[in-house]
Amino acid sequence: MRLQRLGLRNYRNYERLDLEPAPGLNVFLGSNGQGKTNLLESIALLALSSSPRARRESELVGPMTPACRVEAVVESGGRKRELQLDVSVESERSRRQILIDGVKRKAIELPGVLKVALFWPDDLGLVKGGPELRRRFLNQLLVQVEPGYAGALSSYGRVMEQRNHLLKRVWIGEEPADSLDVWDEELVRHGSLLADARSRAVEELAPLAAEYHGLIAGGEALEMRYLGPADDLRKAVQNSRPDDLRRGATSVGPHRDDLELRIDGRDARAFGSQGQQRTAVVSLKQAEAALIRRRSGEAPILLLDDVLSELDATRRAALFAAMDGAGQVVITSVDAESFPASMIAGASVLCIKSGFVQPCG
Repeated sequence: MRLQRLGLRNYRNYERLDLEPAPGLNVFLGSNGQGKTNLLESIALLALSSSPRARRESELVGPMTPACRVEAVVESGGRKRELQLDVSVESERSRRQILIDGVKRKAIELPGVLKVALFWPDDLGLVKGGPELRRRFLNQLLVQVEPGYAGALSSYGRVMEQRNHLLKRVWIGEEPADSLDVWDEELVRHGSLLADARSRAVEELAPLAAEYHGLIAGGEALEMRYLGPADDLRKAVQNSRPDDLRRGATSVGPHRDDLELRIDGRDARAFGSQGQQRTAVVSLKQAEAALIRRRSGEAPILLLDDVLSELDATRRAALFAAMDGAGQVVITSVDAESFPASMIAGASVLCIKSGFVQPCG
């Protein structure tokens, strides 16, 4: 997997960018707030079809016009693909258009064409943060490698929205209770697909993450377990209906699941030190890249955003080891001091300032 060209037009603080990344290690240096994260976000946007950090698509649009564009040429399996994503804002509403090889496509058709493993500072909260972070981790992985997952995730979100709206109407007597039946069935159908895919992915991730963690942490044992919805999701949804009606929200389903992480048998979130938690996160991200490679047959593009300054020498060394022979890597940093001199010598190194990418010096 290789990103051959990246083009940005009025994307966040980039008025215009035309970039041809090197096939190996690409290092982008710059102070905070200059556009390093925006650059990596644009690549992740094409891989996932949605930004992993923006709450609204309108945030992606720069100040020049009410529209932005991200386009790329990707080589995968000896085949070149052209990707384009446009976002336009009209009357405070955003609209996007996706093209793959010049043909309009749905958003759910974009993930998987470009595969990435993304690691940025927010990910350091994967262990100690809330379950939504761990669900996002699984979702970002699976939309790229599990056929049908992106569609099921999108459908599940729509079903949740409709069911929650209907719960409120039933509670106040505007709709009969049996009107929920069809939405319960849809919730179970799409929710079961998500839960099954997540469960299988965690089974694959667990031994990979444990191996990486053991190498970094001197033999500490990292365990992972998927905490998904009940085995009989249909029955659980039926039993939860009285409570759901009172709350006006769906309380059962994969939108409530979690990923349990244990270090030497103890809950990593509650009992792990900061160092242990960060080692677990590094191990998870390494396992993610390995699973994408195993499932797709080619290494994903590694996107590492300003994480070196957050890691000590041992964990940085583990990341550098993962980067060795990984394929194409795009990494950002405030300066080059965190990198071994030999690594910088063999890399493409560019500097970013106020949305402009240029040679350093």
